[in-house]
Amino acid sequence: MLPSQELLEQISRKIQNIPNHRKESKRKVHYCLFLLGYKAGLRVSEAASFDYQAKHPRHKDLYLVHGKGNKKRYVYVSKEIIQELKNNH
Repeated sequence: MLPSQELLEQISRKIQNIPNHRKESKRKVHYCLFLLGYKAGLRVSEAASFDYQAKHPRHKDLYLVHGKGNKKRYVYVSKEIIQELKNNH
């Protein structure tokens, strides 16, 4: 299923808020969204709103995401992906 036009515009606005002189920052945002979507299996909307500080209180490598219908769930995100997100944040 393809993402909605509204979601694509939301992501576009998020990326456009990065100053134009920081083209490298835009690449980092794209890369982080790719990692979360491809490697962690998150939906585009989940990847766009992912917070790597929202860890599960007892289980490491589980992170809270807000999915369809604002439902909350925990997903596994590897340490390597989290490190990449921190490096590119």
